[in-house]
Amino acid sequence: MKKILLASAGVMVISAGTGYAACIPTPSCASLGYESSSSCEGGIKCPFGNAWNCTLTDIKNKVTEITTEITEIKKVIEEGGVGGGGNTKDCAVGSIFYSDISCSYGKVVDGKTPIGVVVYVDGTGGGQAMALKSIGNYKWGGYGTDIPGLNNFTSDSSASTDLQSCSNTILITAAGDKSIYPAAWAAHEYKTVGTEAGDWCLPAAGIMFSIQKSMSAINAGFVLAGGDQLGTNSSLWSSSENAGYYAWLSSFAQSYGLEVYRGSSGKDGSFDVRPVLEF
Repeated sequence: MKKILLASAGVMVISAGTGYAACIPTPSCASLGYESSSSCEGGIKCPFGNAWNCTLTDIKNKVTEITTEITEIKKVIEEGGVGGGGNTKDCAVGSIFYSDISCSYGKVVDGKTPIGVVVYVDGTGGGQAMALKSIGNYKWGGYGTDIPGLNNFTSDSSASTDLQSCSNTILITAAGDKSIYPAAWAAHEYKTVGTEAGDWCLPAAGIMFSIQKSMSAINAGFVLAGGDQLGTNSSLWSSSENAGYYAWLSSFAQSYGLEVYRGSSGKDGSFDVRPVLEF
């Protein structure tokens, strides 16, 4: 018959058959993976001392963290996305445009922040939204200078095809600072909740044409969103150039909502700036 005696410092095995005793050292908690000196929820206590293995807790916490991130991502996708990656399938002309790059038509969605109204859509989920209000009265600038790379549109029918709001604005701001081209720079530096400087642009003449065709729906959107309606007395600069001395603007009184300002000061005349955001 064999007897086993457990000692506090180790395990002593007494064998009746061999006539000797062997002492086996008790393994340390650290060698068995019990590395925490404090208890943890869901952890396992070392049977040989006051140490804990919290690996399972760490894994559980990591799984919880990842699950939370996935939930947040799904929420963002469902509610419209962020920063250029939003869901714009509901962005019809006249829709309210929100800071999370989503839209609603005919109503304001609780908990969302309107930053504009859609004034143009390209039929593929993209388009442009106009700021809720004018950001001020500015000169176009650069009187007498034909900006390199910027197309010259010599008729209202040709100007109405220009939709390159941000491309135009980039060319204008690259040609000189805000003291030379105040209107484009004012649009370029505009920002709202969810956007930053550089996201907004001076609208191209073709955007004015789109507004003229859908004025009622667009103005209804501005009213719902708490913005200012566009009217026949609204004269807005576009980013479309006519020539070195002139640029296109809209008073929304013409058939296309476009005209060349040919006053004595040309590009140095002062009119409202109302930026657009491409999405």
